[in-house]
Amino acid sequence: MNRACFNKTQLNLHEQNKHASSIRPLKNNFVRMKRQLFIFLLLAGTVGIQSQTVSDLFQHNDIRVTYLGIDYSHVKLIGNFSEFFEVGGKNIMEIRDTYFPRWNMVVVNERDKYDLAGMLRKQDIYYDIEMISAVNSRTNLEGLLSLNTVKFTEEDIRGFVSEYDFKGKEGIGVLFIAECLNKSAEEAIFHFVALNMQTGELLFQRRLKGIPNGIGLRNYWINPLYRIINDVKFYYFEEWKRSAKPEGSQV
Repeated sequence: MNRACFNKTQLNLHEQNKHASSIRPLKNNFVRMKRQLFIFLLLAGTVGIQSQTVSDLFQHNDIRVTYLGIDYSHVKLIGNFSEFFEVGGKNIMEIRDTYFPRWNMVVVNERDKYDLAGMLRKQDIYYDIEMISAVNSRTNLEGLLSLNTVKFTEEDIRGFVSEYDFKGKEGIGVLFIAECLNKSAEEAIFHFVALNMQTGELLFQRRLKGIPNGIGLRNYWINPLYRIINDVKFYYFEEWKRSAKPEGSQV
């Protein structure tokens, strides 16, 4: 009886060991697959970040592009702005707190007129001006009015955008950075800027001039941007596209 029990116990242990041996390779394979999947996803994410280039903006229609707004936080107001002020006056604080948001909302609300999708040859453009609105609200009022012209360099632009917090946004972000609204010269200067929002890298920037016109402070200083968007749409885009073409590729 004892020998029979012993043999039965041995048989059970043998079956258990055999069963465990068959499971162990499956478990090892599962762990190996998880590790490989993790490495693949990590590399895929890295490639995705690296692939956001200026060429993507101009060559690919399926790339996600987000319009971030008009950054007025470094703008200089040159000349006599008082002639636009209504009775009672609009002080410089009101320009920041009322007109910076109002100028930004014109582009958002009048998308057919301010045709950013057409300008960049995209089927659709996403709009998210929350970050730039917050940046504008913190504009330092000292030095906003000026008697002297300015000219931002690419390094200036790079420094401005390095302060942006994209909060996990992906794809390419585009915006305009206002350099000056010059009443004396009757011109407005904006920089068109494209960024990799995952890395904060400056991909592209160009300095552009628009001529102001219209009745009232709102219309007078947003109309230059309308002219700039159309200039890019009909004249500059193809030139920019050629300059952004990767070496060895053909248009």
